[in-house]
Amino acid sequence: MAEDLRIELPIETERLVIRPLEVEDTGDLGESEEWIREKIARFERDGGMSLWAAVERRSGRAVALAGLQWEQIDGRRELDLGCVVAADARLRGYATEASDAVVRAAFAAGFERLTAMTKPDNAAALHILEKLEFAPSGETIFEGHRYAFFVRRR
Repeated sequence: MAEDLRIELPIETERLVIRPLEVEDTGDLGESEEWIREKIARFERDGGMSLWAAVERRSGRAVALAGLQWEQIDGRRELDLGCVVAADARLRGYATEASDAVVRAAFAAGFERLTAMTKPDNAAALHILEKLEFAPSGETIFEGHRYAFFVRRR
């Protein structure tokens, strides 16, 4: 079963090391400590699945959150790709680099299907999902908001 599969961290790319989040990443990422703690708790609860810290090799600073989370989407349990780049680290290709590495690691670990959601007007995310070969699959309502929904198979 997919729940038994595991992605080993860290995942390394040319510029990034993707590792479990730490509360100390809060300042670098510009997210609330409560939100970061929720992602850490999810990591512990969901067999390592959550958003992880993408740390810039050169500076050692967390520049993004990237990872896979189990979500209930349209009544189905999905492994959903997420990526949030810190405001002062955007437009450097980190979202593409981190997301591509996470997708590759998921398929290497044996996962067969990944999903992704983004706001329909998020041009940057839509471009990245297209580059990563996620197929548009309509729209969904998630936590009361409308999202464009995408699927990628191994």
